[in-house]
Amino acid sequence: MATEKTAAANEAVEEKKPAAKKTASTTAKKTAAKPAAEKKAPAKKSASATDAPKKTTAKKAQAAPAEAAEVKAEAPAKKAPAKKKVAAGVKVRLVKSLAGRLDAQIATCRSLGLRKIGDVTVQPDNAATRGKIAKISHMVEVTEA
Repeated sequence: MATEKTAAANEAVEEKKPAAKKTASTTAKKTAAKPAAEKKAPAKKSASATDAPKKTTAKKAQAAPAEAAEVKAEAPAKKAPAKKKVAAGVKVRLVKSLAGRLDAQIATCRSLGLRKIGDVTVQPDNAATRGKIAKISHMVEVTEA
């Protein structure tokens, strides 16, 4: 009975040790193999790059009729593009001078296309434009376009 226990213990130890050795050695092999594989990959790509245009042109020539047939098949199925709705515009006119104003206010006027007193621009009526107008509302006059 004692011999059976020691034999079983020895087998268990032998099974564990090689497994530990395998993981350590395979990890080392994997890390060593990765740099070698990375070094070889660019060499293969550069060699295949010279051959690639010859092969791809033949494939493109064969694929072109198939693609043309697919395009012809899809063309009748496509609908005409929907007409875009014209967004209502806002006419903005600069009434007060930019002299002595904060840089942010001057930048906002420039982004709306206003440079001098009396300049008028038509901007889209959206949240961004309304926010810009709110920042310089004391300097501009707004009307619907």
